Amino acid sequence: MSGVVVAVGLLGCGGAEMDLDQVDAVDRMGQEIVGGVEARPNSHPWIVSIQSYGSHFCGGSLVRVGAREESDIVLTAAHCVYDGLSSATVAAGAHDLSRPASGQTTVRVVRSVYHPSYDPDTTLNDIAILKLEKPIKFNQPVAGSCGDSLGMRPNLSTQLASGFTTTPVCLPAANESVSDGTMMTAAGWGLTREGGYDTSNILMQVGVPKINTAEVANMYRSQGIHIDPYAMLGAGYRQGGKDSCQGDSGGPLVAPGANGRYVLQGITSFGIGCARAGLPGIYTRVSNYIPWINQQIRLYSSSL
Repeated sequence: MSGVVVAVGLLGCGGAEMDLDQVDAVDRMGQEIVGGVEARPNSHPWIVSIQSYGSHFCGGSLVRVGAREESDIVLTAAHCVYDGLSSATVAAGAHDLSRPASGQTTVRVVRSVYHPSYDPDTTLNDIAILKLEKPIKFNQPVAGSCGDSLGMRPNLSTQLASGFTTTPVCLPAANESVSDGTMMTAAGWGLTREGGYDTSNILMQVGVPKINTAEVANMYRSQGIHIDPYAMLGAGYRQGGKDSCQGDSGGPLVAPGANGRYVLQGITSFGIGCARAGLPGIYTRVSNYIPWINQQIRLYSSSL
């Protein structure tokens, strides 16, 4: 990324106590993600690690593409793929990247398509899709649904032993808005502090509230950055301390929907540093791109 846009990947970093009530977590003393906690394995069954030559560099989310219990389409950030991909793969069902689990699946990326109006200078329209070489299978209990998480529906925990590790995240309705103060959860394998060198091997998560868009725009105006209220949303704490960071880019920001299932409201996009006071993380507002997402699925998915 260029200029003042520093955080190439916001890392879901620390959250309020309520993220234990949302996507469940273990270890309250998490070391990864700025201010975050370790995610419980399988609690983000839609998240994937996007890797180049086996090394993680961005996150992404599996989305449902049709009636089949599989998907060959991943949503991520445009800035993750803008400069091209080299020997890229995605790992689904992952938790500890240094110790692949039995349910983990790795599939090659054969095409990346970023939004035609993506602007690398302003990070506007920071969204892309990845087409996978073959579809990643969901677990049979999904039965046409999306957004199920162990932290949200405890009865699913009995399926953990049978490999309930990969399900799609729900997409919001077109132009759906998120109320100010809504607690959301970001997750990723990114840096755990600004200026760090190593991304996390362990999947981390952080709970962050949605901040009023006009307030966010005012915060970033002082940095010479325009916040588009239709294309972006801000989430974090005014006092800082909890945020996503480099290496979390492209990963999911989810909130529970009306039916209790988790909805992909944001894609980790950019920020000034990580967890700084008065500069919350900025996420691509997914509901603004539903027609474009559906068009890409129709064009590229072989699972329809």
